[in-house]
Amino acid sequence: MKLIKITLLVTGLLFTGWLVSQTGLDVIWQELVGLGPWWVLFLLPYLGVYFFDALGWKYSFLKETKVPYWLLFKARLAGESINYTTPTAYVGGEPVKAYILSKKKAASMPDGLASVVIGKFLMTVTEVIFILIGILITVAVKDENQSLFWALLIFFGAFLVFLGFMMVFQQKGLGKFFSEKTRKIQFISSYLDNHKEGIEEFDKVLARYYRDEKSQMFLSSAFYFLGWLCGALEIYLILYLTGNPISLTTAFAMEAISVAIKGAGFIVPGSIGIQDGGQVWVFIFFGFSASVGVTFAILRRVREVIWIVLGLFFLFREWGTSRPNFQAELHLPSLTETGKAQALGSLQK
Repeated sequence: MKLIKITLLVTGLLFTGWLVSQTGLDVIWQELVGLGPWWVLFLLPYLGVYFFDALGWKYSFLKETKVPYWLLFKARLAGESINYTTPTAYVGGEPVKAYILSKKKAASMPDGLASVVIGKFLMTVTEVIFILIGILITVAVKDENQSLFWALLIFFGAFLVFLGFMMVFQQKGLGKFFSEKTRKIQFISSYLDNHKEGIEEFDKVLARYYRDEKSQMFLSSAFYFLGWLCGALEIYLILYLTGNPISLTTAFAMEAISVAIKGAGFIVPGSIGIQDGGQVWVFIFFGFSASVGVTFAILRRVREVIWIVLGLFFLFREWGTSRPNFQAELHLPSLTETGKAQALGSLQK
C-alpha cells in the first residue's frame, strides 16, 4: 500500500509538471504578472474557510462544553496541516485536534474525539450538499457531458442517503463497535479494558449530541457550508482579477465540481495531480483558457503551502523538537517485551 501511495504521488507530481510544460511557463508567468500585487487578495477567501470551519467545530460540542474559539482555530490549523501532507484520506490530523484540546485542558479526550467525529461528519454532509447544488447548476447551464453530471448527481445523492444511515450508526455506539472489531489485537485489547469508561463516555456524547443538540447541529452545518462557499470565492476572485468576470453561481458550480474531483484523490497526499488536473479541466469545461486554470491551480497550491506552514509552526511551538507522547498523555498501557511478543503473535494470527 505504501508503494502504491508513493507511486501515485510521483505520478501526480509528473502529471502536474506536464500540465505546466504543456501550458508554457511564459504564458503562466504572463497570467501571474497580469494579476499584479492584487494576487495577495487571493489568499483572503481561505481565511474565511478556516474562520467558518472553526465555528463549525465549536458547535460540534455539547452546549455545556465551552472551548475558546482561538484555541479551536489553532488546533484546526495544526490538524489540517497533517491532513494535507499525509495520505490518510484527510482524517489523519483529526485525533491531533482532540489531543491538543486535551493537552490544553480545554476538553476531555472523549469530548474532543466526539467533537472531531461530529465535525468531520457534518462537514462531509455539507460538502455533499454543496456538490449536489453545484452539479444541478452545471446541468442547468451547460449542455455538454449531461450524462456524466446526471451520473454524479445520482452517486452523490445516494452517498447523502448513506450519510443519513451513518448518523444513526454513530448513535448506536461507534466506540463500542470499533472496540469489538479490534479486540483480537492483544495490546489494543489491554488498552480497551483500561479505558472502558472513556469509550462509553465517547459514545454517550455522540448519542446526546445527535439526540438533544439540534440547534448546535444546525449552526455547525451552517458554518461548515459557509466555509465551502468561501472556496467558491477563490474562483470568482481569480477570474475577476484576470479580466474574466463570472457570476457567483458559476463560481459555485466550478468549485463544487473541483471539490468532487479532489475527493477522488484522497489516497494521494494533497491530491497532487488529481486536484490540479481537475481544476484545469473545470476551467476549460466552463470556457476559460488552460493557462488561467493552471494559474489558479498554482495559486491555490501556494495558498495551501502558506496555511500548512502556519499549522506546522503551531505544532512545533506546542511540542518543540520532541514528538508528542500520546502514550503518556492518553495514559496508554506501555508494551513490555512480553506484551510486544503477544501483539506480534496476535497480528500473525
